Amino acid sequence: MRIRQIAVDGLFGIFDHAIPMKMEDRITIIHGPNGFGKTVLLNMIDALLTGRHSQLRSVPFRSLRVDFDEHRTLRVKRDQNGAEKRNGPIAQLTFEFTEGNSKKKTFAPKRAERPRYHFPLAAIESEIPELARIGPESWVHLPTQEELSLEEVMERFGEQFPLQYEPVEREPPWLADIRKAIPVRFIETQRLLRMPRSRRRSVPNERRPMEPAVVTYAQELAATIKATLAEYANLSQSLDRSFPTRLVSSDASTDLTTDDLRNELSALEDKRSRLVDAGLLDREKGLDFRQLQAIDERNRNVLSVYVTDAQQKLSVFDEISKKLDLFKQIIKDRFLYKEMVITSKDGLVFRTADGKTLQPTFLSSGEQHVVVLFYELLFKVGPNSLILIDEPELSLHVIWQQQFLQALANITKLGNFDVLIATHSPQIIHDRWDLTVELKGPTS
Repeated sequence: MRIRQIAVDGLFGIFDHAIPMKMEDRITIIHGPNGFGKTVLLNMIDALLTGRHSQLRSVPFRSLRVDFDEHRTLRVKRDQNGAEKRNGPIAQLTFEFTEGNSKKKTFAPKRAERPRYHFPLAAIESEIPELARIGPESWVHLPTQEELSLEEVMERFGEQFPLQYEPVEREPPWLADIRKAIPVRFIETQRLLRMPRSRRRSVPNERRPMEPAVVTYAQELAATIKATLAEYANLSQSLDRSFPTRLVSSDASTDLTTDDLRNELSALEDKRSRLVDAGLLDREKGLDFRQLQAIDERNRNVLSVYVTDAQQKLSVFDEISKKLDLFKQIIKDRFLYKEMVITSKDGLVFRTADGKTLQPTFLSSGEQHVVVLFYELLFKVGPNSLILIDEPELSLHVIWQQQFLQALANITKLGNFDVLIATHSPQIIHDRWDLTVELKGPTS
C-alpha cells in the first residue's frame, strides 16, 4: 500500500493544502512560508499512521484525507464543536475508510475522561527510558521535550509497554491494517540526541543525560554487524558439517568447466575482499589460483560444491553490505580531512587525515547531521515505509544541501520506500523543482 495524495482542510481554520505524492520518484518536497503548517502536517501524518489520537485532537483542522493506491481512502474528521478543557482537548475524531465501491467503514473512538490502566504509573518512567515524570500524570518526552499526558503516553508507547493496560476502545482491524501496511518514521529537527535505551534508572526520578545520536548509532551498527557475523558463523558451521555428506550424495559430474570454476572462485574472492573493506569480515589469505591449472573430474565436483556453499555463506552479508557501501560513499563524498571506518567492534570509527581516531562527538554539527540522517535512512527504515523528514538542511553546507537529493534517491531505490520532506531551503531542492509542492495561503 502506498500513499498517492494527502490533503488537509481547515488547518488552523485557515489553510487547505493538497499534496500529491511523486509516486515515480518516491520523493516529495513541500515548501512554503513559515506558519503555513509544514511541520504540523508531518506531525499529523505521523500521528495518523502511529495511532496517536490525542495528537490529532490537539491540532485545529476540519479533515485530513489520505488517498492510497488501488482506490482506497482514509479520512479523519475533527469535530469543530469540540472545546478545550483544563484536562486536555475533547474534540471528537471520526475515521472513515472507503475501498473501491465497497461500503464506507467508520470508527469514532470514544474518549473517556479517565482511562483505566491496571498498573502503577511509576512503572512508566522506569520501563520507557525516554520519558521523565514531571507531574502526577504527566511526563516529558526527553528527545523532543514534549509534555505528554497519561493518555498521550499510552497512545504513543502502549505497544512498547511490557505491562497490560485497558484502552478505552480498540480500533477496528481495518484501521490497524492500514497502519501495519505503511510503517512511518519521522526524522525530526532534533535528531542529534537520543536516549540510550540500554540504561535504566537506578534512582527513582533520576534525570539521565541524553546521548549523542552518532554514539548511539555507532553502538547499534556494531551490534548489527555482530549479529550478522553470528548468522554467518552458524550457517558456515552447518554447511561445513554437512559438506562430506552432500559431496558424496551429489551427482557424479558437474556442468561447470575449469574456466567456470576459476571465474566463480575469483568472483567469490572479490566479494570477500569487498566485505573485508566494508568492515564485515577479517582479512584472510586469498586462494592461490595457480593450484587450479590442472583439475581432474573429482576435484571439479568438490570445487563445485565448495563454490555453492561459499556463495550461500556470503549471501548473509548481501543486504548490509549494500547499505554500508552506500553509507561509506556518501560520507566519503562529504567529509574533508576525515574518514569514516566501519568495524565490528565499534561500528563507526572516525579518523583524522593523519590517521588519529576522532571521538564521534568531536565531529562538527553538520557532520553529525549527515551521519545521523543517512544512518537512519539506511539502517532504521524498512521497505514500503513512509519517511517524514523535517528540515534536512539543518547545519549542512550549501554544497551538501545540493547533494542531498541525489543521495536520497539512491537510498530510496535501495530501500524501496517513500519520502515526504518539509524544507525552507532552495539548495535542498536544487534543480529538482519537479518534486516540489508549494503550500499556499487562503484563496480569499
